[in-house]
Amino acid sequence: MASRYRRVNIDGQSLYKTETRTTAAALLPGTAAVINADGEFAQATAITGRLYIIDSAYHQGLGIRDAVPAGDSAVGNYVEEGRELALLCVPGAYKKDSPIKLGANGQFTLATDDTDSVIGYSQDEATIAASSTDFIRVRMRVGTAAAADAGA
Repeated sequence: MASRYRRVNIDGQSLYKTETRTTAAALLPGTAAVINADGEFAQATAITGRLYIIDSAYHQGLGIRDAVPAGDSAVGNYVEEGRELALLCVPGAYKKDSPIKLGANGQFTLATDDTDSVIGYSQDEATIAASSTDFIRVRMRVGTAAAADAGA
């Protein structure tokens, strides 16, 4: 299946904004990861601590739809306020400025209410069909929607 994007880092800020580690398990590009106790990238299950978005393993001849194999070297993009990254998202109708949250398997989905931990906002308008995934350009933010609205 063709993807909307060919790379995860679409903001051009890769210098000093990435980390390279081996993987504890196979990881798909565009998914969230953390560094585990063994110093390896592992799939993130919550938006806590330092998060990374796994990049395509072009240095290994792999494309954006190819998982970085377990035990191989992976590049993780820092999740920081204002960065734009292509995140692997599950089915849904994504609109410009739709809030995005972490879902299952390190993939992303639409946030459904103010108390969700929002990682960022969609910069694309796209509908991802049932039983498929695709990449959505997301501008990163810090904190939750509820926390941001409380001070407004």
